[in-house]
Amino acid sequence: MPRPEDVTLAICTRERPEMLSTALASFTSVTPPGVQILVVDSASTTWRTREVARDAGVDYVRTDVKGLSIARNVALEASSRPIIVYTDDDCAAVEGWLDPFLAQFDDTGVGCVTGRMLDHTLIGAGTSRPSRRFSRTIEGLDAGHGAIMGFRRERVVALGGFDPVLGAGRALAGAEDLDIFCRILDDGAAIVFDPACVVHHVHTREGGAYTELHRGYGLGLGALAAKWVRMHPRVGATMIAIVVKRTISRVWRFRSNARRRSADLAMLRGFGRGALTAMRFPLTGRVFVDEHPPEPITLNVSTSSGGDES
Repeated sequence: MPRPEDVTLAICTRERPEMLSTALASFTSVTPPGVQILVVDSASTTWRTREVARDAGVDYVRTDVKGLSIARNVALEASSRPIIVYTDDDCAAVEGWLDPFLAQFDDTGVGCVTGRMLDHTLIGAGTSRPSRRFSRTIEGLDAGHGAIMGFRRERVVALGGFDPVLGAGRALAGAEDLDIFCRILDDGAAIVFDPACVVHHVHTREGGAYTELHRGYGLGLGALAAKWVRMHPRVGATMIAIVVKRTISRVWRFRSNARRRSADLAMLRGFGRGALTAMRFPLTGRVFVDEHPPEPITLNVSTSSGGDES
């Protein structure tokens, strides 16, 4: 079975040093010794993120080009360990959160392990869902969440990494996690969802920010579906049908809940826009070509790369 020394825990963050500090306090307190904890600074405009990482005694690396997928790929490059686990800067860990990851990766056919992200008000909630094993490409839509996902690092590298055009910080602001899930499954590896892998989400968006978040999800999902329409039309068409049907169903089910209804309608509109936009993007392999990356954000003092010192 893999050991803690085989794992890098990557936390990608941008412009949220206070939130990051809270997350690091949580993860450093319950993560086994030997795990490399790596903060990836996604083009923050100050050095506060680096200071927070240093104060917590964890590794730090910076990218001057913003974008969540870009930051995730920087983590892949900075780590030399066989397993990389990603979480978010607005999450908190629970005791024993890593153990199920290590156990599941003992199966060499597993390329990715995901878990549950629970609202922080549900701390202490038991495991009510069974583990699931996914093997079909289309099942990547349901395989997990980017806030708690672990991979065999070399497999993700071999697949070209995370799609840099997808995810927070880019115009197609979502679905970089579902995209890599689908590609891993299509490559022949299994994904296991283990509900015993738990992190708690401590930051909930409200009002317009909540609606905009779902619009971003829709943009990314639309781009993901368009990519698969181009690569494997049947898979792409199935993705479109699933996402549209589910979203319309939620709009109807929550029609009396203005917050949810507004968010789902924004997601549906984003889905259409994302699909149309992505049909024009060139592909290299199964990753979009990033023809117009964000302008670099450079700071006056040179960066210090964390990396794995173990």
